[in-house]
This record gives sequence, structure tokens and C-alpha cells, in this order.
Amino acid sequence: MSDTMHVSGTVQPRAPHQTHANRKRTDTGHRRDPCVPQEFVHRPFVDDILVTSWRRLDDSRFSLTAQWPHDHGYFTPVHGHHHLILTGETIRQAGLLLCHTELGVPVGHHFILGDLVYTTRPEHLAVGDGPTRLTVQVTCSRMRMRAGTLSSGHFNMTIRKAGRIVATGHSDVTVASPAVYRRIRGERLTARHAPGPLPAPVPHQLTGSTKDNDVLLSPTGRPDQWHLRIAPGHAAMVNPANDHIPGMLLLDAAQQAARALTAPRAFVPYAFGTEFRRYAEHGLPCTLVAQHVPSALPATTTVRVTGSQEDEPVFVSTLTALDARR
Repeated sequence: MSDTMHVSGTVQPRAPHQTHANRKRTDTGHRRDPCVPQEFVHRPFVDDILVTSWRRLDDSRFSLTAQWPHDHGYFTPVHGHHHLILTGETIRQAGLLLCHTELGVPVGHHFILGDLVYTTRPEHLAVGDGPTRLTVQVTCSRMRMRAGTLSSGHFNMTIRKAGRIVATGHSDVTVASPAVYRRIRGERLTARHAPGPLPAPVPHQLTGSTKDNDVLLSPTGRPDQWHLRIAPGHAAMVNPANDHIPGMLLLDAAQQAARALTAPRAFVPYAFGTEFRRYAEHGLPCTLVAQHVPSALPATTTVRVTGSQEDEPVFVSTLTALDARR
């Protein structure tokens, strides 16, 4: 019998959790509410941690709490609504947290994200005067365990604000031990982001960014194509320990590209799906191409963004926005 099998309930239910990370004072002088340790959600800074607690409901279902900042230095509101990437980052952090705390994955193992898909309800995503408090219901399926440790699984999530659904989504994750990851990455394992001469950004207004330092696109001379640019100190999206460009940064670059393609019209996506094909490597040019594609629903606009290195697709994102009312 193989030592890999489909299982459910390998890890026994535990009591509700509310862990406290070391608090750090933010630039604005206030202190964040207690949150989970950074190593459980793979974020180097406390202010970027969105998930605040978790508890197991049964063998495959969990309930988490989260909060979205109203005054984050990078995830700034767009047209009075929370930044689109906050939903994807919440799904990512929730999955990582459960893997480490409930599904037997040791800190130090690596996660390979296959896809990340979510749909939001903009009417429930207005930004208030303080953090938006959320609940996240997670159902795990297609779980494969090896010696009591998750090796792959599907995480389906529903995010609610005051009982109302604000977003739904899912992700598929494969887990690699340090030894397996070393074999996968080879000489790339020691690669790190090395800031060099930074190309000029496209105007930040085209991307929905508030300042040039947050712009992830540089022009190529074509209105539908850009090169990825990562400014030094881009701390909200770049973990210095990563040996590759983080997937969440690629998602943000995709939504910037979609907005640049559709400018000057406002393009505020409510649905975002990404398939990751391979690692985005440090030190190699990454080209993004955006194109209009047919929408499945009337009165919507859909844009597909493909990121490539060395003429090989790295990721493909599809973003859909409601058309502006006339």
C-alpha cells in the first residue's frame, strides 16, 4: 500500500485559537489588534497579516476571522471599496494558516499554488472609518496526506461581513518538504530579488496606484504590453526570503495591466481568476500582455493578462468588471 492516500480527519479537532504575535508600532502610531504569527501566513510584517483567529468545526470545515485595513499604506481603497487583492491575500493566508496549525504542515515547508479564483460583491465592500471585520468559512476537499502532513488539497472559502457574503473563492495547493523543494528549485534556490536600475513606470493613475513606487509596470511602446518592475522597498508584496517573485505580486501586476489596458475608463474588477504555470524567476525579464476577451455576462468587461518569461507563460489571469452605468 502506498503511503499516500486520501484521508479526512487525520488531525483531531482542537479548541478555538486566538494567538498573539509580537506587536509592532505602525507608521501612524497606532497598534494593530492581536494577530497570528507571521510564520503561519508567510508575511514578514505584522501590518500585512489579515487573518486574526481560527477554529475547527469538523473534519473538513473551519471558521476564521479576519480584518481588512482601511488605511493600509499599499492596499489603498479603489473608488471607496477595498482593494481587490485583499480577497486573494485573505484566501492565501487562511489556507496557509490552516495547513500549519491544523493539517500538520511544519513551518519551513513550501507551498506551490496551482490556482487562485475568487468573486467579490462590490456592494458589500465599501471602506468604513476603521478596519472591516470578516468571517471566513473554509471547506477542505481532495486532501492528500503523507505521514500526517498535508501534501495537497483544495480550499473553498466564503468571506462574510456582518453575515453578508462579500466574496467566495478557492485555491489549490501542493506542499513540498524542504528536501523536495531543493530538488525542484536547484540552483534557483538561492536567488533573491536584487534591485538594479529601475525602469520608468507607466503613470500611476493608469494602474490604480497612488504613487509611482507602487507601479509594477514599465512601458514597452505597445499599449497592451508591459515589463514587470519591482521598486526597492516594495515591502507589502515582496518577502526578502523568497527565491522567486511572489504570486500575489503577479496578481497585483495583472490587475494593474488590466486597468492600464482599459484606461481612461474605470475598470474595477469584481472577479479574478489566476492559473500559475511556473515560478516567476528573479533576474529574468517578465513581460505582461493584456487583451480583451468575450465576457460571459452582459454589461461586463473581461480582460486576460498573461505573464511570460523567456517566451514561456508564467501565469494567466482573467479579470471581469461591471461596465460603468450610463
